[in-house]
Formats: sequence, C-alpha cells, structure tokens
Amino acid sequence: MLINIIDVAQPQTSTNRNGRQYQSLEVTYKDDQGRVSSKKLMSFSNPDVFKTAQTWEKGDSVNIAMEKDDAGYWNWTAVLADGEVAPAPTSQSVAASSTSDSKAKPTRVTGSNYETKEERALRQLMIVRQSSLSNAVATLATHGKPLSSADVVALAKQYERFVMEGNSSTANAIDDLTGDIPY
Repeated sequence: MLINIIDVAQPQTSTNRNGRQYQSLEVTYKDDQGRVSSKKLMSFSNPDVFKTAQTWEKGDSVNIAMEKDDAGYWNWTAVLADGEVAPAPTSQSVAASSTSDSKAKPTRVTGSNYETKEERALRQLMIVRQSSLSNAVATLATHGKPLSSADVVALAKQYERFVMEGNSSTANAIDDLTGDIPY
C-alpha cells in the first residue's frame, strides 16, 4: 500500500508489565484512497519498519507491506521499494490463518431464526395447495380426456378445502348419530 506521510511523532518510551522498556511512535498518513489515518508502531513488533519510520518526513511517499495478525489487526511488516509489490501470503501464513479461524469464537445470533406462527401457517397452506394441485392433476388424468387448468384448479380447491376445513357433511353425519345411541 502506497501512503503519503503527513506526520511522524517523536518516539515515546514506555515500560510494560514485566518492567521491560519499549518505544512507540505514531505515524499519520494518507492512504491510496485519500483517507487520513494513523498507525501506532512498536519497536518490538517490526523493528525494521519502526527504525525506518523514524526517518520519514512530511510529504514522503512510502510503500508498505501489510499483514493481518491473529487478532484481526493490520501490521506493517516491511517497507518496500517504489514499484515493488508485497509478496503473496505464504502457505504457512494461510495455514496459520485457517487454523486460527477454526478456533474463533462463534458469533452470537441476535433475534430469532425461527418462523413465526403466521409464517408456519402460510408455509403449511402452500404445501397443502401444492399437494392438492398434484393430486387434482393425477385424479383428472385417469379420465383419459384433455385437462383444462380451470378443472384442475377447481378440484384442487376442493381438496384444499377438505384438508384445511374438513368435510362438513361428515361432521353433520356424526352429530346425527347421537340419537341412535341407546341410553
């Protein structure tokens, strides 16, 4: 990535938890997309880049090689010559990234992935309609005469009504049986 240097801060010396000292510096730059960003460089992460960055001045154009670490941050790994292209990731770095992906924590799903009651009812109705159409075609095809779409749809609606509402004549016939049962 080709960047234009806007500012390089003076190195700051800090001490980590183990008592070891390190240096850091902040580079403000404009990237090849025209966005202004800053990058904090540490003396221990890429010493060559850190050492070279101390010599940069406002207006310098620098070609940077970058690589994403396990935490997902882009690190500047090398300073390239003008026109030089960053090397493609090696199979070792690709293998390392694929193994780190398999150890990544699963993401949390927000909201429900389940169908609502209305969606389930609509899906069931569509299934019944599809089945009714198939059975209407099969029924009418046994008569050996050409099928019209109006006949198929009419019979399919009859089948659908029977499945979804039940046959009212059967229900009435059962209700009429109460008088036939002796007490």
